[in-house]
Amino acid sequence: MAANLDKYKAAGAEVLAICVDAPEKNRELSEKLKLNFPVLADQGHKVIDAYSILDSGGQISRAAVFILDKQSIVRWSYVADDYKIRPLDEVLLGELAKIK
Repeated sequence: MAANLDKYKAAGAEVLAICVDAPEKNRELSEKLKLNFPVLADQGHKVIDAYSILDSGGQISRAAVFILDKQSIVRWSYVADDYKIRPLDEVLLGELAKIK
């Protein structure tokens, strides 16, 4: 997503990540990966719990992508146990186009 952030913005999207890690760790990760979008801390995992994406061990969130409309209604979602597998940008941009 970071590599194509301009395409997401052109589609009217705001990209952000939410992690259970502390803000300092998120900042380090963001700098290491040169992310150009916010990485928010959800240490109490209230958001992660609300979307039911905490792993079975209760320690980390599963890999997930949610597309919400302007009324905060989830219009598309993807959740996986393997953090290495993510939907392609083309898929996400296609789903964003359906919301307009």
